[in-house]
Amino acid sequence: MLELQDFVSSNLDKKKIVTTYSVDLSAAFDLLRPDLFYDNIKNTIPSNLMKTILDFLSGREFSVQLNNTRSLTRKLKVGCVQGSILGPKLFTLYVSGLSNLFKDAHLVTFADDSYVSAASNTMEEAKDKLISHLTIHDNFLRNIGMVTNVAKTELVFFQRPRSAVKCPESIIVNNEVIIPKDSIKVLGISFDKDLSWKTHFENIAKKAKYTLAKMRFLSKYLDQSSMKKVITSHYFSTIYYGSQVWLGETTLSKHWHLLNILHYKGIRTVCRDFRKRKRKAELDSILGRAKPKQWMKFSCCKLAIKLMQLERNGPPMSLSLLQNLYYNDRTGKSSIMDTSRQKIGKESFKNRLLCFKDIDFNWKNLPNDDALRITLKRVFFK
Repeated sequence: MLELQDFVSSNLDKKKIVTTYSVDLSAAFDLLRPDLFYDNIKNTIPSNLMKTILDFLSGREFSVQLNNTRSLTRKLKVGCVQGSILGPKLFTLYVSGLSNLFKDAHLVTFADDSYVSAASNTMEEAKDKLISHLTIHDNFLRNIGMVTNVAKTELVFFQRPRSAVKCPESIIVNNEVIIPKDSIKVLGISFDKDLSWKTHFENIAKKAKYTLAKMRFLSKYLDQSSMKKVITSHYFSTIYYGSQVWLGETTLSKHWHLLNILHYKGIRTVCRDFRKRKRKAELDSILGRAKPKQWMKFSCCKLAIKLMQLERNGPPMSLSLLQNLYYNDRTGKSSIMDTSRQKIGKESFKNRLLCFKDIDFNWKNLPNDDALRITLKRVFFK
């Protein structure tokens, strides 16, 4: 998701039009063919490992039981075990040939979800690329036994509002009509056509309201310690899912306000303070969670520290600076909740991080971890 966000935003900054689509597959895992899998992957996987994988995919049987009646057993000649750890990885390998087909596009895949993006200077160029990519994509999937539903393809034209031009009302591919949308959902995160994240924040608010209703009911029967665990694992994890993609310095103030409201609603549920009698400072001390902005900066710091630790000859002074931003030197304990006690001085958090611009990172020698690279460059190297 970070790769897709970086590709779209960087090209929008160049005043280009970006198209992104996702093809809908019907019963994808049930149609994986072991013979085609072997033909496509045999030169990239050791023979002993390939035999193990083929053994995992072949020899499977099924039957149907209704009440006390059970059908005869039949053999499955195609398909992959759904819900298994190995299943998504095998399917990703099965469709890995897609990467060789799109030379002028950006491809992001995970299991049966694939997202193809391309940048263009004009709307006509964007339309031509889109039709070409969709045709190639559809033909490839059909050749490996997949059943595609082109009519259900999700498609978005990303543009900056100030330089936006009119998008085509529909795209015709293989005699199927595709209607562009205002947003596209990528692994649970809604990307708006102008990257405003408005749709995603609306979805967060709906999920939070639904989850809080359940949490409020549970709070009648669980003590405060148990409620802390439940609210952290089921409420805050839902709110901040994928936040490294959509949460940052460019987030609108109204969205920060929404996150703050949801933050304190969750804490009040833990305390059963539904009449809002407790002050926010008191609530913060009860749960011990960082506020949205503090959490965002802290999580970015952790990613930056991880990236710098992966670099063999990384600058130790910069690493200690990041650690000192949110950790007390004397106790070694996290002090992210009480920012007033941190010896940051008059400089703001953002100004303190400007020192990273003077660091000569050797990006080519770093491990191939694009998510970390993109996050660090997007947050710290503006």
